[in-house]
Amino acid sequence: MGVFKKNGFYWIDYYDAAGKRRRKKISPSKEVATKALREVQVRVSKEEYLGAVGEKRTTFSEFAKVYLEWARANLGETTYERCQGIIEKHLSPAFDTRLTHITNKMVEEYKTTRTKQVKPATVNREMSRLRHMLGMAVKWDYIRENPSKGVKELREPAGRVRYLEPEEYQKLLEACSLEALLAERRYGKRKFSKLLSVYLRPIVELAANTGMRRGELMSLRRKDIDMKGRRITLEMTKNGERRLIPMNARVADLLKGLPPRIDSEMLFPGISGDAVTHAFKRAVVRAGLDDFHFHDLRHCFASHLTMQGVDLRSVMSLMGHKDLRMTVRYSHLSPAHLQDAVNTLGKVFNAGMEKAGDNAGSLDG
Repeated sequence: MGVFKKNGFYWIDYYDAAGKRRRKKISPSKEVATKALREVQVRVSKEEYLGAVGEKRTTFSEFAKVYLEWARANLGETTYERCQGIIEKHLSPAFDTRLTHITNKMVEEYKTTRTKQVKPATVNREMSRLRHMLGMAVKWDYIRENPSKGVKELREPAGRVRYLEPEEYQKLLEACSLEALLAERRYGKRKFSKLLSVYLRPIVELAANTGMRRGELMSLRRKDIDMKGRRITLEMTKNGERRLIPMNARVADLLKGLPPRIDSEMLFPGISGDAVTHAFKRAVVRAGLDDFHFHDLRHCFASHLTMQGVDLRSVMSLMGHKDLRMTVRYSHLSPAHLQDAVNTLGKVFNAGMEKAGDNAGSLDG
């Protein structure tokens, strides 16, 4: 066991931590080979006596299975499904190699390729997931360094903001009421149609008055509603965090008006989010609204809060945003709020000028 020369190259001969004999071709230089042997012997000693683990010969796809098991236990259901889709449809096919063979260049090339296929926001979500996976691979001793380190995100265009004026909102609610009445005629006497007629308008109004996402609304349970404290508790959100939403008077009235159900703990049992979306689309057409989706009700919530002068930090908290940059898209909607800020500064300067005038008057006296 040691360093030997063969066909003009120096090789190293050693036993790994499992006791298996190994030989590796290193370099034409004996000095380099000797140094490599010392490094291997140190690594083997750490693995054998200190329990340290070296880089593993694990493929990206094999590691993905380990990572997804962790994700299933630590992420919300919706976030997990989105994570699983990104990994299985895009990342695993693109990185069909060992983790140790993934380089920074390969990561950059993946980003470049995807940029030609999808929007920057989609690329950034995929890159964020890849970066986290490789970071966990380092943490779990599969690799020594994260090859995605230093790869920058793409610049994303400003997020779309579509909201309704009060008159448009009233037209939408009237259309929802009509659509609900027509549901039974369209679907016959099926239980589904009756539920749709009962829940469609309340769901739409709740979305506009709370900023909740469709998935958050459809997963609400009766125990999440605190009428006395006037708040709704979302135990699991898109961000995987608990969120409290205060009720206004309209939300309280809507919740009180829902039919009592003793057969389910769900607030909207027996009806799917897709069914609500399809009925909502028909109501939008009936109301004569252009380019308006169910998720835009969330934009309505944030936009009108901002236009009423509510500060962005409060809007950020109510929306459940983790980053203020997501909330800043609404900042241009509050000109009155910005005017108030400038007026405040004017009062400071005016007070100084008045004080200076008083002092001048006292000297003249």
